[in-house]
Amino acid sequence: RLIVESLLGLRREGDRLHIAPCLPEEWKMYSLSYRYRDTTYRITVVQNGANSGATLDGVEQGDQGIPLVDDRRTHLVEVTVGAARVPAMASEPEPEPVLLPALQQRADDGHDENESK
Repeated sequence: RLIVESLLGLRREGDRLHIAPCLPEEWKMYSLSYRYRDTTYRITVVQNGANSGATLDGVEQGDQGIPLVDDRRTHLVEVTVGAARVPAMASEPEPEPVLLPALQQRADDGHDENESK
């Protein structure tokens, strides 16, 4: 449930499904089937870097979410999202090491705290 809600961005509120994914840059699209009672929603999310929006069976849905109905049919949901919301792991810079002042002084003096005296 954590991955579905946080990464894929699916959140159900009553009879509406909201889709707001947080995708890594390298994910260009994903698709899944979502079941609401006896009805299946085939959802495709495409990251296009420009426009955002959603359609249900070809009809634009605005920002109110996808209405869920139990009509025992299969519905097609297409969602486009703009630029990536989560930076790719490989492109993140390595953090600089931080030395505490006492350790920094020992490093500067050339002493090793494990040296025998």
